[in-house]
Amino acid sequence: MQVQHLALDTLRAQGDAAISLRALAKQLGVSAPALYRHFSDRDTLLAELAIGGFEALRNRLRAVDQQIPRKALIEIGLVYVKFAQEEPNLYRLMFGGRVLPMGAHPRLDAAGKSAFQVLENTVAHARQLGYLKPSPVSLITAAAWSLVHGLSQLTIDGHLPGANAQPMLTEGVLSLLLDGSRSDEQQQSQQDLTP
Repeated sequence: MQVQHLALDTLRAQGDAAISLRALAKQLGVSAPALYRHFSDRDTLLAELAIGGFEALRNRLRAVDQQIPRKALIEIGLVYVKFAQEEPNLYRLMFGGRVLPMGAHPRLDAAGKSAFQVLENTVAHARQLGYLKPSPVSLITAAAWSLVHGLSQLTIDGHLPGANAQPMLTEGVLSLLLDGSRSDEQQQSQQDLTP
């Protein structure tokens, strides 16, 4: 839909505060009531943008090769941080909660959970194979998500250098979660010993 593309362009350039259904209608050369037939209010439009963001993030996370769990966990973190760096205003909208609180838009909540499920499945697989401590999957997933979310937020807000300035920072921070866990070589050695 053309209005969503225009709204996304506005979001990317100016943030969610710059989005108004009346202004979008004017830019599109249609009446404001015409847009209200598609979106009951501004928050409904913003929720649709955030849903699209979660779907894009989920697709990127699902594209990560899952064959080597330790590598997959780091790669998922890298993909997550890169998404935030490429789409900072969309990322802020998706996770801010200020504009779109949990529970207000069920489809948005479901889209967020769907993206989160990719991380949780990767964590569960890595834990099962011994790459992570035998802590509850939900606890490890929360720790991993907190780590990448905090790193993403600090990076896009300018408190940490971005990937271009410090390409190894993201990978180094992400590997901290895995330090002390089984290395790829240890896992391969155990698999070689298994009949």
